[in-house]
Amino acid sequence: MQLGDTITKRRRDRFERFTIIFPILLAGWIPSVLTLIVSYTILRDTLESRILRDRQTLIQLVGHLVGHDLSRSSAIINYYQTLPEVTRVLSAANPTPVAQPWLNSAFYSHPNIDGMFLTAPDGALIASIPTAPEMVGKDFGSSYWREQAAESNEAVVSPVHSRLTDNRLVTNIVAAVRAPDRRILGYVGDSVLVERIGRRLSTIEFSDRFLFEVLDQNGVALFANDFKPNPSVTSPEGGVLIKEIRQNKTGHFEEHGNLYSFSPIENTGWVAVVEQPKALAYKPVHDLLGRMTLLTAWLVALTAVFAWLGSRFYQRQMESKQRLEREVVFNEKMLANMPSGIAFVDPTSRRFLHANDAFARMAERFGDLPASRRDITEITYDDVKIAPPGAIERVLTFGTPFQLTEQPLKDKTGMTHFLDINLLRLQGAQETIQGVLYLVEDKTRDVTLRQELIAADAAKDQFLALLSHELRSPLTPVIAMVGELEAEVPDSQPVKEALEVVRRNVELEARLIDDLLDVTRISKGKLQLSFETICVHQILQRAYEICRKEVEAKNLEVEFHFRAAHTHVEGDPARLQQVFWNLIKNSVKFTPERGRITIETLNPAPDKIEARVIDTGIGIEQEKIDKIFNAFEQGQAEITRRFGGLGLGLAISKALIDAHGGKIRAQSPGKDQGATFSVELNTVLTPIGGDGDGEDQPADREAEGTVLKHRRVLLVDDHYDTCIGMKRMLERHGYEITVAHSAEQAVEKMCTQDFDLLISDIGLPDRSGYELMRQVRLKKDLPAIALSGFGSEQDVNQAREAGFSEHLTKPINFERLEKTIQNLLS
Repeated sequence: MQLGDTITKRRRDRFERFTIIFPILLAGWIPSVLTLIVSYTILRDTLESRILRDRQTLIQLVGHLVGHDLSRSSAIINYYQTLPEVTRVLSAANPTPVAQPWLNSAFYSHPNIDGMFLTAPDGALIASIPTAPEMVGKDFGSSYWREQAAESNEAVVSPVHSRLTDNRLVTNIVAAVRAPDRRILGYVGDSVLVERIGRRLSTIEFSDRFLFEVLDQNGVALFANDFKPNPSVTSPEGGVLIKEIRQNKTGHFEEHGNLYSFSPIENTGWVAVVEQPKALAYKPVHDLLGRMTLLTAWLVALTAVFAWLGSRFYQRQMESKQRLEREVVFNEKMLANMPSGIAFVDPTSRRFLHANDAFARMAERFGDLPASRRDITEITYDDVKIAPPGAIERVLTFGTPFQLTEQPLKDKTGMTHFLDINLLRLQGAQETIQGVLYLVEDKTRDVTLRQELIAADAAKDQFLALLSHELRSPLTPVIAMVGELEAEVPDSQPVKEALEVVRRNVELEARLIDDLLDVTRISKGKLQLSFETICVHQILQRAYEICRKEVEAKNLEVEFHFRAAHTHVEGDPARLQQVFWNLIKNSVKFTPERGRITIETLNPAPDKIEARVIDTGIGIEQEKIDKIFNAFEQGQAEITRRFGGLGLGLAISKALIDAHGGKIRAQSPGKDQGATFSVELNTVLTPIGGDGDGEDQPADREAEGTVLKHRRVLLVDDHYDTCIGMKRMLERHGYEITVAHSAEQAVEKMCTQDFDLLISDIGLPDRSGYELMRQVRLKKDLPAIALSGFGSEQDVNQAREAGFSEHLTKPINFERLEKTIQNLLS
């Protein structure tokens, strides 16, 4: 029975193959025979007409190339014909001395002309290129063009002739230059070499026995063989051709077994002609008919072959079907082995139509699915407790994707995992809902790595803060003792100079620590700014006052040019002062003694203010300007060795100006030629109450009075040297100082004594200064100052939240400390 089925199947396959073969044979043989018949009747006439049209198109194109060369030269002459300068030259009493220089200038500005000349109204030469002094005042071949040019208002093309200066074959393009009363003042013209036209045409490849020629108005052929200039300017054969061409209107004619096609060259009177034997011209048609016959025979044979190939069509279809099945299997295997869980939910029954193994495992681990229910297609969406119950309804109803990122879920062992959960509605081509795609991905490893990175980042911040604290703390007693020594030995100049060196270098180290911390904050995007409306002129004056001593020490000349009318900006005054201080400090640092520094402002636009610091210092090399705002960049190692510094000031300044929405630029003509640094900011309206351009008023005005002496101050710091130095400094200013080295000692002393002010370090051994301040606030409202090596914005805010009135960063500036104490106690 099976053998009979096999035989029946083979017969059916063979019959199906014949149903394909017969239509292919009929579709191939019938058109082949009809094509052969049409080829010998209609097609031959059509192709011969097409050949004539193609020849006409070719000769028109070649004629256009020649005409294009001549029209460009004509355009030049038409331009100079009406140029007032040409009229002025030809109107001169003796035009020759003026004409030749003008002609030189005009000629060399046009590379596509081969000569140029100016003549008098009678054709006598005035000036020419190539120059021909012996021809000046003589007739310059005017018989070829003067009559035509005098009658025309445009440039005319002359017949070809030998140029008088070098006997090379040319055509002249000439136009009459007229006075306002239409009187001819002279002629201006240029020369076009026939050989240059021939060189351009020689780049065109013509078929065998295909001769191209150009005839001028007199029927003279321009070229001999290979587009070389015709040595004879007379051509009897050309005269016969030009006569025949003028009588013929079709563009083609036959003569002596040759086929001629021609096309007039516009605005010249010339004619482009192509000549070819007639048999050779129509040879493609005869060859095509022969090929068509051969092709028909081949088509008959190939149709049979294609019919046989068609018999393989069914087999190929079957192979394609098998290949598609293999691809489906491959996709299913790939889906099954993906680490992410993927499932497809039916929109009506909410059952899982398909799910990969990863989804099944996640449904068991996180979705409270019993291990006994392994067939995922037997359960519904609500049985898997991963996505919220109502999420699929919202997705199906509104079409909006549902997404949970890093959703914490516990597995059966109680361990927390973080999953990305996505539900997407799938629609068909007719916008019919096909189902919901359910995606689950375990992101626990990514979350763990990110948390570890955050912890490492926090540890680094803590390390930098501690490092800053430990570096700053020893500087405070040094500055304090320097102040004491300055007070004790006021008349010893060598000692004062030595102490000034110590103070200056301690302050420099503190500045370097601040710069390093600023670079860290900027790189991590943690720089915080406090914006308010401020006057740029005031900020510049304050920054200059900080540098005044260095300016006076180097005998520098400083000029101020405050020309800006709109001076107020929205910015952080401390940070902008830091920027301008950096720029002025650099100018002072890199400008030699008796140099000059200019500080100026202007408004490049009504809503912009630009501040410039200009110096006569060592300058910046051009290749270093683009790098000058990079961190740790000072241009070259020689500058670092000579002037010192870390190269952070300009990098910090650029980041601060960028944070203010402004721009900072550096310019310099070169080494030892000075430099200019410009800061551009957006201006705001001037606040009501004054223009803000007045000088800064001293903070410690006499009207505020002097703080009463003998105020009791509790100083809390675990650094013994710091306590000694600050105690001596404050006692010298009239305060009664009590010292505590821990928070516990401070609390005990406050229980037994009354104090007017608390000055406390933050990093105490038994607890932090913040905790101490909170405990003090519970008992009494005591003004307090926080002293710490921790100087970030976060540290300042935390100190104020704890109850401190002010926060000062070590090393302590005792002038600022004194003012702060007076403000709190007054």
